[in-house]
Amino acid sequence: MRREQLQELSKWTGFVGIVTIIFGVIATIFGLFQFVIGAIPGIVTIVVGVKLRNAKKAADRMLRPGGEENPEADTYDLFENLNSYFKIQGILLIIYLVLLGISIIAGIALMGTVFSSF
Repeated sequence: MRREQLQELSKWTGFVGIVTIIFGVIATIFGLFQFVIGAIPGIVTIVVGVKLRNAKKAADRMLRPGGEENPEADTYDLFENLNSYFKIQGILLIIYLVLLGISIIAGIALMGTVFSSF
C-alpha cells in the first residue's frame, strides 16, 4: 500500500469514526427516552465508530517513522477493524432491507383492507 493511500485512509477513517461516534452518542441519549432497548441502535453505532477509530490508529502506526517494526501486526489490526466495520454495516443493511420488505408488504395489505371496505 502506498504511503499516500494510507494517509488518506487514516484521515477519512478518523473523520468518519468521530462523526459516527458523535451520532451514536446522540442516538443513545435519545433512545434512552424510549426505554433501554431504544439505546441499542446508538450503542451499535458507537461500536462501529470505535472500529473505524481503531483502524485509523493502526494506519497511523504504519505511517510513523519506524512504524515498520511490526508491519504484519499493524496491517492485521487495520484490516481486522475494517472487516468488523463492514460486517456490522452489512448486517445492519440486511436487517434494514428485511424490515423495509415487511413494511411494504404490510402497507399493501393495509391498503387492500381499507379499499375493500369501500
